[in-house]
Amino acid sequence: MNNILKINEVEYDMSSPLNIEFRDKYIRSFGDEPHPQVTVTWYHIDGFQLNLNSPTNHEFDVHIYDNNSLIYETKLKNDMFCKLNRKYFNGIRYVISHNGNIIKEETISFENKRVLIAFESASLGDTISWVPYCEEFRKQHNCEVVISTFKNFLFEKSYPNLKFVNPGTGVNNIHALFRVGWFYENDLEPEYPAAIPLQKAITNILGLPFQEIQSNVYFDPKERPIQQKYVCIATNSTAGCKLWNYPNGWVTIAHYLISKGYKVINISQDGDKVDGVQNLKDDSMLNTMNTIHHSEFVIGLSSGLSWLSWGLGKHVVMISNFTEPDHEFTSNCTRITNPDVCNGCWNNPMFKFDKGDWYWCPEHKDTERQFECHKSITSEMVIKKIQDLLV
Repeated sequence: MNNILKINEVEYDMSSPLNIEFRDKYIRSFGDEPHPQVTVTWYHIDGFQLNLNSPTNHEFDVHIYDNNSLIYETKLKNDMFCKLNRKYFNGIRYVISHNGNIIKEETISFENKRVLIAFESASLGDTISWVPYCEEFRKQHNCEVVISTFKNFLFEKSYPNLKFVNPGTGVNNIHALFRVGWFYENDLEPEYPAAIPLQKAITNILGLPFQEIQSNVYFDPKERPIQQKYVCIATNSTAGCKLWNYPNGWVTIAHYLISKGYKVINISQDGDKVDGVQNLKDDSMLNTMNTIHHSEFVIGLSSGLSWLSWGLGKHVVMISNFTEPDHEFTSNCTRITNPDVCNGCWNNPMFKFDKGDWYWCPEHKDTERQFECHKSITSEMVIKKIQDLLV
C-alpha cells in the first residue's frame, strides 16, 4: 500500500507516527474519517494463518484468495486471527478492508524466508520421486528450504542447496511447514492421490506446476562386483498386486539373458530363488546401489528398487499393469503393459488400496481373473521389449 501523501507538491512519509497524526487531521479537515491502521503477520504452518492488530477497535473484512478464486472470508478485530483448514499451497493473497475501503492487501511471498518440507512417507519410491520438487520450490520462491526425509543420505550431497534434517527434529524460525504424503483428505491434497502420477502428489501440495523431473540420487561408485556383463532383476515388492505372476516368467527371462551371455543378479531383499540367478549376499543399500550402477539395465516392478535404479540414472524395464503408464516415471524407462485385460486399478478413484490385504485385487479377488493384469504379461512380451537393450 502507498504510504506517501502528497500535499502541494510536498511528499510526506505516512509510515512515520508524527506524519500519521498529521495525515489524519488533514483528512478530517475535509469532513472525512481516515482509514484505520492494521498490522498483519502471517505464517503458512500446517495451513495459512493471518494475525491482525490495530490500534482501533474497528471490525475489518478479511478476504483470502488462492491463484484461482476466493477461498475464505471472515471479520476480524484487533488481536484476532484466522487460519485455513486447507494445508496445501496454491498461492495466497489476502485483502483487508473497512467500510468498503481496502486497508491492506498482499500476495504472500516466501522469498528469503525459511520453509520446512516434511515427508510423512518412509517409502523409498515416494522419497526418491518427491525430493527434486523441494529444490524446485526453493528456486521458484528464492527461499531457504529445510527438508525432512527418512532417506537423507541418498540426497544430501546431490542437493547441496537443501538442508536435510531427520524426522522429528525441531526446526526454528520457519515461516511455512508443508507435510508431504499420501493424503485422502481434500484439505491436505486437492486430488485423489492414487489417481495421479506419484510425483504430482508433491507438486499439488507445494503449488508447483507438474512436470516429471529426474531424481538425482547421490552415489560414489565402488569396484565393479562382477566382471562379466550382467542385468539386475527385482522380483519382490510390498504388495501382491505388484508382483509379476506369469508362470515361470522370471525363470524364462533369466535363461534368455544367460543364453545371450549375461549374468543375472536378483537385487530384491530376500530375493526369490530363480534358476540360474545369483542373489545378493550383501543386500545393504550401498551394495545394492553399486550393483545397480554397474549393471546394463534393471528389470523390475512398480517398486522402490525401480525408483532407486532410475534415480541412479539406470534404464529400467518396468513390468506394471496395475498402474497407469504415467503413474511412475516415464523417462529412461521401457514399460511393459497389456491394455487388453483388466488394468490400472491402482489409479481408479473408485478403489482405495488396502495395504493390509496382500491379495488386494478390487475387481476380481477370489476369482480366476485375480491379478490377470500381470498374469497376462508373458515372458515373450518382456523378451521382445528388452532385445534392443542388449549389446
